[in-house]
Amino acid sequence: MIKFQSTNQANDFTKAESSGIGWTELSARAKPLLAFLESDSLYRGKYSGSTDGRLVVTDPCIAIEYAIDDSGDRFDDWESLTDSSEIFPEHFEWKSWVTHNLNKNNYFNLSKKNFNGADVKLTDSGVCLINELMHRDIKILLNCYANDFFPEIWSEILEVYLNNGFPCGWNGRYPSGDLVVFSNN
Repeated sequence: MIKFQSTNQANDFTKAESSGIGWTELSARAKPLLAFLESDSLYRGKYSGSTDGRLVVTDPCIAIEYAIDDSGDRFDDWESLTDSSEIFPEHFEWKSWVTHNLNKNNYFNLSKKNFNGADVKLTDSGVCLINELMHRDIKILLNCYANDFFPEIWSEILEVYLNNGFPCGWNGRYPSGDLVVFSNN
């Protein structure tokens, strides 16, 4: 299990900001995600999860298109959709201590992971989409655990990660359509 780095200063920050939950409880709640992030090698095989409600793609060009096309012409803009007020209710509380501790822990050394070539395949204009989107997704998923609340799409995103897939877009107009999943093989 991943241990969150802490100092007395970080512990004080965590206690002050957590409203009753700290890293120990978050670690217990987020155990499946932390087990995934603990691996030094990600995407070493094909996506093994459900294909129901999923558009599974192996072509990196298609995955990149879904991930970065923000025109909204053919499908919803992925980043705007997944963190919109339509997805997260007003009572959802974004925990600053989650971001603080992720920064202290360098997002579980995500940039040093072996993505088994998926990072190279999903690089566009010098930007590694896996690295960039996973940073965002880890922060959102940990906030879901901290709030003990998962919007349906974020439950699906978590399931995709835990089954060796990379969630990278939405095919259609949410909630109709399918979650786009990049499978490395």
